[in-house]
Amino acid sequence: MTTTTGPTSHANMRGNSRDRFARRQYLLDTFGNGVTAPCWECCTNVGHTTMVVDRIVPGIDGGRYVRSNIRVHCHNCSNLQGYALGMGANRIGN
Repeated sequence: MTTTTGPTSHANMRGNSRDRFARRQYLLDTFGNGVTAPCWECCTNVGHTTMVVDRIVPGIDGGRYVRSNIRVHCHNCSNLQGYALGMGANRIGN
């Protein structure tokens, strides 16, 4: 029996590389011009290599990578959001 005490991979949740590419292309086509799309938070244009697929309902709350629950995010805004969520989790635990 193995026990994981650290962070785990979300690879199964995200799907394979073809799934992830198709998801990013859907966002580019739906919210942009097929090549770039604006970050929902700061409006910075991002493309395939600079986009972070953001879940509206986070995974910890049961959110999945489905079209009705994803939006375009840039790396900077995603990092800031992750930091803010982490700080909130830390405050709750104290």
